[in-house]
Amino acid sequence: MPDIKRKLTTILSADAANYSGRMARDEVNTVQALRRARRVIDAAVIARGGRIANTSGDGLIAEFPSVVEGVAAAVTIQQTLNDTADALPFRIGVHLGDVIVEGSDLLGDGVNLAARLQENANVGGILVSRQVADYARGRLVAEFRPLGPATPKNLIEEVELFAVLAEGVKAPDDLASVAPRIDRPQSVHLNDDARIKFRKSCQRAGLATAVLVVIDLTNGPGPGWPALVVAAIAVSLVFKWRNLRDSQR
Repeated sequence: MPDIKRKLTTILSADAANYSGRMARDEVNTVQALRRARRVIDAAVIARGGRIANTSGDGLIAEFPSVVEGVAAAVTIQQTLNDTADALPFRIGVHLGDVIVEGSDLLGDGVNLAARLQENANVGGILVSRQVADYARGRLVAEFRPLGPATPKNLIEEVELFAVLAEGVKAPDDLASVAPRIDRPQSVHLNDDARIKFRKSCQRAGLATAVLVVIDLTNGPGPGWPALVVAAIAVSLVFKWRNLRDSQR
C-alpha cells in the first residue's frame, strides 16, 4: 500500500485577477503590488490559525483547521485589498475537503475543487462550497447566497456554489451569472382567444376534463396552445377507444 497521508481540512485558494495582463503592461509595479497583496494575505492566514501550503506565482493555497476561520481569513483579505488603492485584486475560493499531504504541499480533488471555486468567483469576491456554507453560516457577519449547482471543469462531482456577501467583499453583479443556468419547465400562457379555442377543441373532441398539465390561463399569450389541443384530442380518443372496447365485451 502506498505511503499516502490524507486529512480533512479547510482549503483556501487565492489567485490574482488579470495578473498576466498586468505583467505585460508593467512588470515592476505588478510585482510590487503582488508583494503587498501577499503581505495582506499571509497576515490574515496566520492570524486565523492557518498556513500557506502551495504557492505558484500569483496564486496560493492555504489551509485552516477551522472552516469558520478559513472564511474569516478570506473575508479579511478581500476587505483589505478592496479597500486599498491600487491593490492587486484577487479571487478566492474556499472548500472543506479531503487532501493528500505531500511535504508542505496539499494535493488532491479537495484542492482542485477549491481552485475551481476561486476561478469562478468574481474579482474581489469569495465563492464557497455547500460544506463551507453550512459550517460557517450563523458564525460570521456574512451571508451565504446560493448560486445553484455546477460541475467544475475537469471534475466529476457536482457542487453547489455559494457567494459570500459581507461588507467590503464584492458580490457578483448578477448572482445567477456565476452558476450555469438551469432550464426549468416553462408555464404555457394562453390569451382569451386561445383559451376559447382550446376549450372548444376539447368539447368537440368529447373531452370533459383531463388533467394533463398545469396551464396558466391568467397571463399573456403564448405559442403552446395548438400542441395542448392535439394532446387533449389524443387523450379523448384513447378514452373513447377504451369505452368502445369495454362495451363490446
